[in-house]
Amino acid sequence: MKEDLELLWELQKIDLDLKNIEEERKRYPKEIKRLDEKQILEQERIRKEKEKLESLEKDRRLKERNLMAEQDKIKRSEGRMTEVKTNKEYQALLSEIETFKEAAGRIEEEILLMMEEIDELKKQLAKREKEIATTLEKVEEEKRKIKEKMEQDDTVWKEKTLRKEILSKQVEANLFKLYLTLSEKRQGIGMVSVRNQTCQGCFVNVPPQMFIEVQKNNSLIRCPHCNRILYWDGNGEKK
Repeated sequence: MKEDLELLWELQKIDLDLKNIEEERKRYPKEIKRLDEKQILEQERIRKEKEKLESLEKDRRLKERNLMAEQDKIKRSEGRMTEVKTNKEYQALLSEIETFKEAAGRIEEEILLMMEEIDELKKQLAKREKEIATTLEKVEEEKRKIKEKMEQDDTVWKEKTLRKEILSKQVEANLFKLYLTLSEKRQGIGMVSVRNQTCQGCFVNVPPQMFIEVQKNNSLIRCPHCNRILYWDGNGEKK
């Protein structure tokens, strides 16, 4: 019985390892999806900021063309100064030139303000791109580690599954059947250790005499409370 209990205890630890790997396998796709979404979000922020910068540059070029048009009007009007024959025409032409100059002045001010905004946005964008590059690098590193862990888990899964098959055949049939039944009813844990006279499955104290017998590992003993198979693995405690 002692050998069977030892084999079964190893089997229980393998089952717990496999259960943990299975839970990780469910978590990995969600984690990768979260990282992918983070990448997309960061890239979308940069795209929008670049679009804003491009829009401002486009508006600036349009205003510069408008400024050139106003300046051309001023030149044409000034060129007509030699053609005027009356004072009234001269005053009207001066008023026209002044209007064109005022319009050109307003456009120049708008261009200057826009250039300041563009320069500031460029600085922010450059800083943001560096920050996002660092963030994306970290995201890629996290994804790489997850994929490595997935590959490692696959290797461990195969090794432990093979070992489980071997142990399943070595453990006494009725004992193994009992273990499977208990595992199904108790969230995959059919066998537990005892520490400080406490069942590590339900954390209820076992009777003193039962604890003494459990420490021998010579017979099948089940927790009076949760019915799991009890096992003494030492845990650094003295018998």
